[in-house]
Amino acid sequence: MINNDKLVSIAMATYNGEKYLREQLDSIYNQTYKNIEVIVCDDCSVDETVTILEEYRLRFGLKYYINEKNLGYTKNFEKAAALCNGEFIAFSDQDDLWLNEKIEVLLKNIENNLLIFSDALVINSNKEIISNSRYDYISKIENVKTKYYQNFAKKNALGCTILINKELLNHALPFKKTTGHDNWLISTAIKLNSIIFIDKQLIMYRIHDRNVLGNVFKNNPATKIKNYLKKNFTFIYIPLRSIYWTLSNK
Repeated sequence: MINNDKLVSIAMATYNGEKYLREQLDSIYNQTYKNIEVIVCDDCSVDETVTILEEYRLRFGLKYYINEKNLGYTKNFEKAAALCNGEFIAFSDQDDLWLNEKIEVLLKNIENNLLIFSDALVINSNKEIISNSRYDYISKIENVKTKYYQNFAKKNALGCTILINKELLNHALPFKKTTGHDNWLISTAIKLNSIIFIDKQLIMYRIHDRNVLGNVFKNNPATKIKNYLKKNFTFIYIPLRSIYWTLSNK
């Protein structure tokens, strides 16, 4: 029997998300853990996003707030998190799908930690599975060695897989504008030595041509430089990579 005594807030940031938003909201409201509130901050959408949010407000009591001006991805999540009432907060993008037991599993396993995060299935825009593990998917691209896997997972956590104890916000607010909210929360939890990774796939992470992180490997300038060195200057790339992993895992 599921104990629903703790309120879990879901903080969602939206921006022109009409294409996948209903599917994501349905997956949230179909959670096995029922004591939830959904807080959405919309960053000046010009499509039907707000119409959809109003629909779910009427059906489920979703709470949404429309920004007077565009805050950007990180600050929009910061606003949503600050509006949450729950003892625990989960972060949601507008275009993924959560497996039904996501909140239940994370809540059972967070224990005394301030942050827990999980693995994810990787899907395309048609919900076809690209990879059974996001970390396997990334580690193959990044050529990560097994002994660095756990640290690699921490450094590449997805915000949509995170559940935090709201107490973490006392240490993390305000979010650094130039850093993703997920990286900021993860780095804060690491400094506090209060983070745990559960090796389970609890969401379907959707990669498509319009999401913020979907094309990170293709569009990230640092990745372009890395790939250029890897292809054309292997004698430089290999020792630099070795130095990076040695320093980052001390």
